[in-house]
Amino acid sequence: MKILSDNRVRDNNCFPLIHRRKKVILSSIQITIALIAVVTFGFSIVMETSATANKMLMHNHVSLNVTIDGKPIIVPSSIGIIQTGIFADSSLFADHSLDKYGMEGMSPLHTHDSSGLIHIESNTVRNYFLGQFLDIWKGLNIDGKNVIGSVDSKPVSDFRNIPLSDKAKIVLDITS
Repeated sequence: MKILSDNRVRDNNCFPLIHRRKKVILSSIQITIALIAVVTFGFSIVMETSATANKMLMHNHVSLNVTIDGKPIIVPSSIGIIQTGIFADSSLFADHSLDKYGMEGMSPLHTHDSSGLIHIESNTVRNYFLGQFLDIWKGLNIDGKNVIGSVDSKPVSDFRNIPLSDKAKIVLDITS
């Protein structure tokens, strides 16, 4: 203790300083806990949105057979699937307008193999049409050609607007 000139006593212990430090530490801890809570909450919302966006709500298959001037053509594998590397074929995934409805790395309309089976794997239940699949593919040249479409052996006047309904069998006959 030290007595000052005006007869006040000055306490030399550090309790007031420790008390201030405790307040600062407690405030820092409270702010840190609040930040952790906000970040955790935000992360859970992002993860929930991401999980919903990548959850398959629709999974259908459509058969597509195409002939050009009477000769069958192969519907390639990997249409609508992101390809990387030196041999990636950009004509197999030319239109990305439906990507938000697809699973990660795929359009909702795609092929896994060259059997002609179109897979519809979508995070949203909605209508898809043959024209959308053809836009994604871009590898089928039908410009200036006559295209006759049928679904389950029934003729269809507008082949681009053929709905891609589960288990439908679509045939496109293309002539020069």
